Amino acid sequence: MALLTAARRMILANRTLLFSLVMISGLLAFSLAVVARGERRDGLRAWAGAMGLESLAWVLISVRGAVPDVASILLANLLMVAAQAMKLVAVYEFRGLPCPRWRCLLPMLLMFVVIAGLDYDDFKHRLIYGSLIYAAQMVLLLDILRTDTESRKGRAWWLLFGATAIVIPIFALRALAALFGVEQFATVGSGVSPNTIQVLVFVCVIALDILGSLGFILMEKERSDFELRTLAMTDFLTKTLNRRAFTERAEQEIAMAQRVGAPLALLMIDIDHFKRINDEHGHAAGDAVLTEVARIIGAGVRKQDTLGRYGGEEFGVLLPATDQAGALVLAEKLRSTVENMQHRVGAKNISVTISTGVTVCLASCATCRSDLNKLLDDADKALYQAKHAGRNRTVVAPAGCAIPTN
Repeated sequence: MALLTAARRMILANRTLLFSLVMISGLLAFSLAVVARGERRDGLRAWAGAMGLESLAWVLISVRGAVPDVASILLANLLMVAAQAMKLVAVYEFRGLPCPRWRCLLPMLLMFVVIAGLDYDDFKHRLIYGSLIYAAQMVLLLDILRTDTESRKGRAWWLLFGATAIVIPIFALRALAALFGVEQFATVGSGVSPNTIQVLVFVCVIALDILGSLGFILMEKERSDFELRTLAMTDFLTKTLNRRAFTERAEQEIAMAQRVGAPLALLMIDIDHFKRINDEHGHAAGDAVLTEVARIIGAGVRKQDTLGRYGGEEFGVLLPATDQAGALVLAEKLRSTVENMQHRVGAKNISVTISTGVTVCLASCATCRSDLNKLLDDADKALYQAKHAGRNRTVVAPAGCAIPTN
């Protein structure tokens, strides 16, 4: 009597486990599908589809014995493989890359051949080959995640990558254990007693599946947050830093120059007669000129330099560890490049020139090191002098203090 009661409890526990798996996968699928409504191509819809397929697979597994084996074994395993393929598609979509079809179709074909070619009572070989196919799919998922260097900077990537990586040895150990003792891996169905090892495997897999899904969702959130921060800092037209972001960066660069004892140069660049360009050729032409000048300046500065649109047709360039001579050389190079380039708008060529004010915060200058406004004001005064002197030229503001001598 006690044995019968224990058996009934185990069967009930098995049904509870399978019901939990169905509910968890189904709810994740539903939640993601609601969030991913519309024309989004960021992978959320594909991941929702994957969780939906997993939920259907768990339903078929839970009714094993009550439905034909072709449904509870063959179709269930195919749905599981298709779910992992959909997760792979989701990660590729998240990165904006086309997913190679063979990475999705080959595992499904292999699973069909394996299951269809084996007797349904051959648990041993079904578990071995099935586990290896699932593990191989996880390897493919890790491979595309590994190359996502941008997402790797966030914590969510590590959650998804770690959850996926841990699944691989679980399936590998499952295959090895099945190879040496199939009796340890009884099938999981609603009408049979669950095996402890089998239950632990499925619990671990679904737990890691939840962590992986959370990781993917949080990756989406991290990227959205980053894009919002980027939009808040970027000028929509020229794709350079806007005035607020440029000012914040300037304060950081001044602090850095102070710590390392290096000079910091600032160029304030203004497009000559920009209003005339807008009046004569239209605002579309003016926007094109702004974009082209920003591109020329961006291509002419170093990676460590900072370019921003300070306002209207005026740009600022921060040059760390650059003295007056170096700043003047760069300013003249940019001026010459803009002057010699023909800016074509429709059927017309527009001649564009720039004027530049240059100032340098020396390592020994306590005033400009502590006052960003003074640095900007000096550069603006030099720019005004360049404009007043006829435009298309560079003027260097007098250094606030001498370079210290050792």
